[in-house]
Amino acid sequence: MKINHTNIRAKNINLHDYGLKGHNFKINPKYYKKITKLENDSYRLELFIDIKNTKENPFPIDLSVDFETTFSFADYESDDEIKNFLNINAVQMIFPFMRSAINSVVSSALLPPLVLPIIDVRQFKEKI
Repeated sequence: MKINHTNIRAKNINLHDYGLKGHNFKINPKYYKKITKLENDSYRLELFIDIKNTKENPFPIDLSVDFETTFSFADYESDDEIKNFLNINAVQMIFPFMRSAINSVVSSALLPPLVLPIIDVRQFKEKI
């Protein structure tokens, strides 16, 4: 299978600081993905990370990050091969860029470091 990766774009990075004090906050990020078939064997992959302050799980910030990228494929054997790549390998490629963006935004806001836990990329759920 031949893969052409055309771009990585941060569509949205949104940070809201609630100014909550304390040290025992538990990060509970939610991971989502959306795969859209474009034209001629091209696909757009959107990845979303949401960290929210809720009553059940207080956290000092709300943070949403939305990245998108486009892949084109040639010489592939089946659509399952493309689906497998987009759901695992492509997410593994893009996720480090999202982690880096989160670290940069949080440190630029002069907030304590925020490090996302290491995850299995299959935790990204389909976003409707």
